[in-house]
Amino acid sequence: MTDKKIYGHLRVAKMMVAIFSLLTICSYGQEQSQNDDLAKAISGGEFVFNGKLRFWHANDEAARASQAYTFGTNFGYKTKSYKGFQVYLEGESVVALTPDRYFDGVNGLTDRTNVTDPETLELNQAHIEYNSTFNDATILQFKVGRQAAIVEDERFIGRISARQDDQTFDALYGRIQNDQKGLAFEYAYMYQVNRLIAEVADWRSDSHVLMFKYYKNEMARVGLFTHFLDFQDDAPDKSSKSFGILVDRGNFPKDKTALTYKTAFAYQSDYGDNPTSYDAFLFNAEVGVSLPNTGIFSVGYELATSDDGNASYQFPLSTGQRLHRISDVFIDPPADGLHNPYFTAESNNLFWGIGGWLGYHGYFSEEEGDFLGQEIDVVLYKQIVPDLLRAEITYGSFFGETDRFTNLHIFALDLVFEL
Repeated sequence: MTDKKIYGHLRVAKMMVAIFSLLTICSYGQEQSQNDDLAKAISGGEFVFNGKLRFWHANDEAARASQAYTFGTNFGYKTKSYKGFQVYLEGESVVALTPDRYFDGVNGLTDRTNVTDPETLELNQAHIEYNSTFNDATILQFKVGRQAAIVEDERFIGRISARQDDQTFDALYGRIQNDQKGLAFEYAYMYQVNRLIAEVADWRSDSHVLMFKYYKNEMARVGLFTHFLDFQDDAPDKSSKSFGILVDRGNFPKDKTALTYKTAFAYQSDYGDNPTSYDAFLFNAEVGVSLPNTGIFSVGYELATSDDGNASYQFPLSTGQRLHRISDVFIDPPADGLHNPYFTAESNNLFWGIGGWLGYHGYFSEEEGDFLGQEIDVVLYKQIVPDLLRAEITYGSFFGETDRFTNLHIFALDLVFEL
């Protein structure tokens, strides 16, 4: 384990001990019944466990095929609420059953296709949360510690839960929300990013994320956001500042035909010690139709512009799978930008209780308009035992059309256990 990771764990542990001590001091000297309530809140919580047994076959034609058999688990404990406070602790383990048959991003087997499921044993989440309601309508929430902080659309910041190893954040998070007025404000300060390539790739951070939401209108939810992402010496080339707007349909009736849509527009430029000076834009638009007892069919288009081929709009804390892109060939758009028209179809009940989705993507460079490739993805899933066991099959193929991108084929089978 690296010194940086050890330091990160110690920092989280010290913070948790300090807050536990504060709660204990606050309760000391009070009536015995209140002390009993605190003890019951700590001992009367709930255990959380989920596991994923995964087989992932990936074949990049520029490398040897990989067969990754892994078993990942998340195990945690959440206390009951005491005067608005709750504590959550969660460990994470990923064991590779075939460690010499795939490249996990860190094990050095670079002649094989990359499957980003490295072995790890780490503290995945450890945070104190406070919730309060006042004036019968306003919700106040604070969360401090290691957490899966998602301030807005996962296209920009998310935990990347498609992999065995989560992406989490050492962060301070706050939210104030009023459902009667349909207004919410969120803020997060992130001082470390615990990335999915185990502890060796974590980033120190001095980053601020803000989000303002209006969701009272049933036909449109609106979000205004800004990101100031500074990853210091660990990833200065990923540091950026962004300003944008999100609009989507939000909730829509499931029992009748309904229009769905979402769009995003954002501006991004260099920030912190990023060695590249650039200005880039993002535009995404998606429209679809929801058919009762059938599914949702959507067409969309995303454009990440380039600044004269030097740099394009980047997504350092996200994943392409937010847009149903299995290959992750374009986790970040290339420096000459990216046009991405796409189509998706999804349903929770195709046949015999099986749900799934289908996606198609085309890729074109923004600078020259060159056709870079296309991708076809299919996911099928079925709940085998209610609230206990789910099976999921994933197939994805990317067909590269230039020398820069080779063909990539993926087949995966997951068995997911939840308790």
